[in-house]
Amino acid sequence: MTEEHDAVKKEEKKDGRAAIFIDGANLFFTQRHLGWQIDFSRLMSFFLGRYASVQAFYYVPATEPVSEESAAFTRVLKAHGFRVTSKTVKKILNRETGDVIMKGNLDVELVVDAMSRMDQYDAFILFSGDSDFVPLLKALKERGKEITVYSTQGLSARELLAEPGITFTDLAALKDHICQLRQGELSRPSGTTASGTGRLPDIGEKFTGSVLKVAPYGIFLSNPYHAKCLLPLSFLGISKFVNDLVSIIRMSDLFEVSVFQINTAHEIPEITVRIADKKMSEELASRIKE
Repeated sequence: MTEEHDAVKKEEKKDGRAAIFIDGANLFFTQRHLGWQIDFSRLMSFFLGRYASVQAFYYVPATEPVSEESAAFTRVLKAHGFRVTSKTVKKILNRETGDVIMKGNLDVELVVDAMSRMDQYDAFILFSGDSDFVPLLKALKERGKEITVYSTQGLSARELLAEPGITFTDLAALKDHICQLRQGELSRPSGTTASGTGRLPDIGEKFTGSVLKVAPYGIFLSNPYHAKCLLPLSFLGISKFVNDLVSIIRMSDLFEVSVFQINTAHEIPEITVRIADKKMSEELASRIKE
């Protein structure tokens, strides 16, 4: 059985809750080694198709002033449901040699968040090949968490590869599912969402999206257009008063929606949609406590 088959063979969605923790600095060198870039919208869709709910955290050092490229990348991550933690790179002068050392490690922040949020996930997914995380993985494994590490051969520490009870997956096996596509190139279906289209939808066009984030005013959905997609509370088709939208939405919900409005004024296009599934509206209404 091939490694790629092992990596993608489980197409049925699991019941568990997953948390993805990405060591941004390490992933930068991994992508450069692989020779292709990750599409974080497709990455989120890939895992949404395999777990009942997904949280995603991205840790990245930042320079001052923040470049427009870095700011744009952060906006893309946030638009697709990632929580971004950054820390300014420090310049430390070695007085003996005169060398300037750049320091911007966020390993501690990642470990603290992973441990403090343990009750929120069943599966811990780490994107890093750094052996510094082995103690964290051991601690989570002892607490019954399912552990998966994504990196690539040649850039992954031997301690990670040798640690028992940890599933290691080479990112090279996921290229067809999570890599950025050239303009006009179509992706393969991945997870529960439609494949990337390389275009924006037409008004009235329908698609099915998974829940990325729930706010008091609406639901942010995954979508095949690499856009920020909002299903407003007022477009859920519920006649009852909704006091707490968060309490009636489940991360495993799928929403068939139609496009109501498209806004291209921002760097990341914004799509407003309305629900197109009457049965789902009725299901949501039934969840409202009288």
